[in-house]
Amino acid sequence: MSQRIYPVTMPKWGIEMTEGTITEWHVSPGQSVTKGDHLLDVETEKIVNSVEAPASGTVRRLLADVGGTEKVGALIAVFADADVPDAEVDAFIAAFKPADTSFEPDSGNAPAPSPAPAAAPVPAASVDASADGGSKVSPIARRLAEKLGIDVSLIKGTGTHGRVSKEDVEAFAAAMQAGQTGAAAPAASAGTAAPVRERMTSMRATIARRLLESKQTIPHYRLAVDVELTALLAHRAALNAGGSVKVSINDLLVRAVALALVRHPEVNAQLQGDEIVRFVQADVCVAVASDSGLITPVVRNADAKTAAQISTEVADLAGRARSNRLTREEITGGTFTVSNLGMFGVDRFDAIINPPQVAILAVGAGQDRVVARDGQPVVRRMVTLTLSCDHRVVDGAMGAKFLATLRELVETAKSL
Repeated sequence: MSQRIYPVTMPKWGIEMTEGTITEWHVSPGQSVTKGDHLLDVETEKIVNSVEAPASGTVRRLLADVGGTEKVGALIAVFADADVPDAEVDAFIAAFKPADTSFEPDSGNAPAPSPAPAAAPVPAASVDASADGGSKVSPIARRLAEKLGIDVSLIKGTGTHGRVSKEDVEAFAAAMQAGQTGAAAPAASAGTAAPVRERMTSMRATIARRLLESKQTIPHYRLAVDVELTALLAHRAALNAGGSVKVSINDLLVRAVALALVRHPEVNAQLQGDEIVRFVQADVCVAVASDSGLITPVVRNADAKTAAQISTEVADLAGRARSNRLTREEITGGTFTVSNLGMFGVDRFDAIINPPQVAILAVGAGQDRVVARDGQPVVRRMVTLTLSCDHRVVDGAMGAKFLATLRELVETAKSL
């Protein structure tokens, strides 16, 4: 007998995933779907994934709300052949048993409901959570509206099929503040603005958990060094004058870091349980700020790439990071992280290690400073680099040697 009822369960992407947050449904009850159709978007840790229909049929039940967080294997929707009675669908839902969350996608360990076997949802490529689609409100727009206390039903969308975007919410908020919308402002007590409360997204909750774990379990210490940028700036100007790709200071620093890492494998490492894993190649994570939180996409084999190649790759990764379109493979497995807040005018700062890595470099702003050269005060463009190390793996001398090599690479601009 062929299967007539098809469950859709919360899929599992990666070993550490235990739950996912539904950011958008692209189908509604009564709608016919074809195998492979885009059903919904799920936010997990630092990416938004698309889930495809495992089979063809009619959507009969949506069992989880947008914004709801469900455990891996939980039943979130049911669709069936059109002639299946509602009572049979209800009985199927009542008898469904959630899957063991230890299963991996495509492993064959699919959920086992009764009376029919489950058809596991098909994860597609990660998607842009703000892209136009079947829903009337993008997830980013919905979260912003909630934060601002705005009823999204009052907003006229400018996207495809009237879809409301983040820009629509911002425009409405500005117009409301100027008194041009006719809509009532959010209620507040006399003379006092009401506080805004919002539940952490899956991404923000994951960031909070990992950083708390890092601070509580990793014995951090910091080493700082002031580095002159004169040679690096001249080298950058020469590269940009003769090349089609414009290289930034950060691109050159990433390359310098990669070259220093392969010379100091004790820093180019991960602590996995009671094993120290040292890497031959430098897979450098570059911290990128997005509306949802900090994301660290990986530049693979950065030591074997030119500054122009790194520039192109970082621009692509950063752009897709800000629109939630990175794949899990692009944000995992890095051997070291570079976090640069110089563009925000921050002089220097301490960064928190991204486990299982054992070190992270914080880059401050390039500044003209008075320094001594040959016993005379001169003005030079300087930057402060601060290395946070895991003292369980990287001793002080190791960290100091790495910084010395990095400083030499930057100040001479050799090999960059």
